[in-house]
Amino acid sequence: MGDRPRQPEAPTSRARATAAARANLFRSQLTRRPTVSSTASVETLRLDVDVLSDTSEIVVRNQQGEVELADPPALSVEQQQQQQTEHHLEMEREKQRVADAVKHHAASQSSVAGQSEELLEAVRAELRAKVNALAEDNWMFEPEDATRG
Repeated sequence: MGDRPRQPEAPTSRARATAAARANLFRSQLTRRPTVSSTASVETLRLDVDVLSDTSEIVVRNQQGEVELADPPALSVEQQQQQQTEHHLEMEREKQRVADAVKHHAASQSSVAGQSEELLEAVRAELRAKVNALAEDNWMFEPEDATRG
């Protein structure tokens, strides 16, 4: 049996293997919560938390191993003033953008309204010219006299 050449894998088995590999990629990140009746120790629970927190951030813990959440650092007066100034400038920029958009919209609407009147008058003049041309050519559409001899 060692003499026989190996048959290539079927494409469906490769697809199954790929799908299984994809599924296994994320299973390592999923953990089960301990059941209420389980007598898991604090160390076991802390290990589960450590497995989940795979970040490069420094986390401060108290003596029981729980994460301590401290108040965010207070900003200095200069930093607060700088933030207020930046916020004020951003609001002014936004107001200017809105004002420019309104001006642009009003200008485009008024020019379209003026243009539409001009276009409407041009279309009317063109239609009048066509009516006049048809009135002059009306003789072509009149019935011929049947009294020929």
